Amino acid sequence: MTPIYFSDCLTAQLEFLGKTQDHGTLLVADENDVIVAVAENAGDWLGQNAKEMLGRPWMALFPQIHPPSSLSSFEAIGLSGIHLHPVRINSRSLIMARHRTGDHVVVEFEAESETNAFGRDRGAILAACLSQIGRTDSEQAAAECLMRFIAMVTGFDRVMLLQFLPNWHGKVIAETLKPGISGYLNHHFPANDIPENARRLYTRKLQRLIADAHAETIHILSTRPEPVDLTYAELRAVHPVHIQYMKNMNVTTSFSVSVVVGDNLWGLIPCHNLKGKRLSFADRQLCEHLSRIAGLHMSGLAQLRHAKERHTHLLMRRQLRQDIQTNGANGPTFQRQLQQIRETFIADGAWMRYQERDFFDGAVPNAQTRTTLLKWLATQSPEPVIARHELDDELKENEELRKTASGLLRIELNRNEFLILMRKEQSAQMEWAGVPQETAHPNDPKAALTPRTSFETWRQLVQGIATPWAASELESALRLRTSLNEVFEFLELEQQSLTDALTGLGNRNQLNRTLSGVITQYEQTGGRMAAVMIDLDDFKPVNDQYGHSIGDEVLIKLAQRMKALLRETDVLVRLGGDEFAIVLTRVRAVGDPERLADRLLNSISEPVLLDNGEQVRLTASIGAALYPDHARTAADLLHRADLAMYAVKRRNRCGFELYDRTVSYTASRNTPETPH
Repeated sequence: MTPIYFSDCLTAQLEFLGKTQDHGTLLVADENDVIVAVAENAGDWLGQNAKEMLGRPWMALFPQIHPPSSLSSFEAIGLSGIHLHPVRINSRSLIMARHRTGDHVVVEFEAESETNAFGRDRGAILAACLSQIGRTDSEQAAAECLMRFIAMVTGFDRVMLLQFLPNWHGKVIAETLKPGISGYLNHHFPANDIPENARRLYTRKLQRLIADAHAETIHILSTRPEPVDLTYAELRAVHPVHIQYMKNMNVTTSFSVSVVVGDNLWGLIPCHNLKGKRLSFADRQLCEHLSRIAGLHMSGLAQLRHAKERHTHLLMRRQLRQDIQTNGANGPTFQRQLQQIRETFIADGAWMRYQERDFFDGAVPNAQTRTTLLKWLATQSPEPVIARHELDDELKENEELRKTASGLLRIELNRNEFLILMRKEQSAQMEWAGVPQETAHPNDPKAALTPRTSFETWRQLVQGIATPWAASELESALRLRTSLNEVFEFLELEQQSLTDALTGLGNRNQLNRTLSGVITQYEQTGGRMAAVMIDLDDFKPVNDQYGHSIGDEVLIKLAQRMKALLRETDVLVRLGGDEFAIVLTRVRAVGDPERLADRLLNSISEPVLLDNGEQVRLTASIGAALYPDHARTAADLLHRADLAMYAVKRRNRCGFELYDRTVSYTASRNTPETPH
């Protein structure tokens, strides 16, 4: 036998222990049906010396039993896994179980069960389980149904449903107890109770029996240096730490059934019996079949739930895209959509930064705490999406952050823009089954895992933890990032087509869009607006005297002055050259345009100080027309405001005129127009 170094329970490869439990025996045959490994107790079970069996052909030892290679006939028709056969060896009735591992076949023998109460009813149990689980509408309900069937089949004293939480500690969410047996309902078990190496095996081997915590383990003799892989073996021995763990719980026999949804270990169904209890091969396999039935149904429920969640998120993204593209990237649109995003992600707060502006919805931290949060995020790896449901220890000291953003989902957008969704702290008293060991860690070679000696309830106030983000939400966050970036890129390109390159104001396209939008709205709701046309007087001499660069400087400064006089809802555009236009989106009185024109004329006439120290003085001619008083279309409204402006030009300039239907205007200095 080649001894195998078996290290700490946290880091060891448990499938290569090289030992078995003593309630059966084990042989390993190679591809030629030659015995290459055997449990030391094989002689007690099979009537032949264990060492002398090594290297001998199967048929020389058991001529009456089909050789291990006969498994190929099952595998050829798609039947893999463990196969059970009743056999009689050495005047004993045994159950033989065979399964393949690599190029070898592991053959295990156990005694026929004398306490198999459901031996002739397994088909009925499977049918009943399939029917009842099929009627459940949630993953937890299906798992609880499975637990009840496992309890019925095993008859163990305590049967629990342990669900794994995001950090892999488990919570008992249901249990069945025999009279006088204490339970652990709603108690938490730390992740180290079932470490990662054990969880990995539970996803492969769906049921596991530890027949007697007080029995001695049996060594495996082998002709080969490499250890035998016992991943799928029924008799695989247990690490001494887990044996001590059972003893500390006063449990003699333990049986566990995995609950696997898709490829993920959703939970476990641990079954405890205080005294030794037999559980046959067939009943263990039945429990495994029941688990597969539940896992398939739970997987279907999870897929349906994810599909519904994805559809909800898809509708949200479509609505967001349509709203922003239709109404623009303005404050009301962002506020409306930020609320929709927050509610879809079931978040308590939302914070978006776009073009150096911050938008908020729901409960968000104060400014100082937001700065702290951004500094912390800057230290994280530059991922498109960062999801946390628990604050780092140094951040938990920040009470404001802990209460409002214990959970956060940061979506990085273009440049320095982002969207952060936040979930509040779910502070709660957590009940542990004993004090959890916090020092053992797989990456710390000095941290050995030791079993707890007490499982009395230990209460802990948990802070800085929020509801975890679901996988579908992380998937949707990436899709939302793509959608937002695409919309913002579209808006940026669109904005370029609507913007005057020199002044940064809107251009004629922006003017037409604004007028059309307001008129469409007022056709439904009623309202009055004005179009104001502005033409700088005698601007050409400025270009002739100072050059076009100075002329551009003057235009930029005058544009800034005019914009400062407007309301946020009004729109100022440059039409080209020295011509500007304003849309007053809300006009309460007919005199509003004239009052604005007076302020504009005063501002424009103020000297413009050039960068070279010289001053330029200008005036302007301004005309206006009202909707719906003077025109009902954008083209007519602009035309009549332009007529009024030209009327000022024909007079002394530096003035204002409101369009008047009773006046006969000319479209230009030389073109007359019929009175209206």
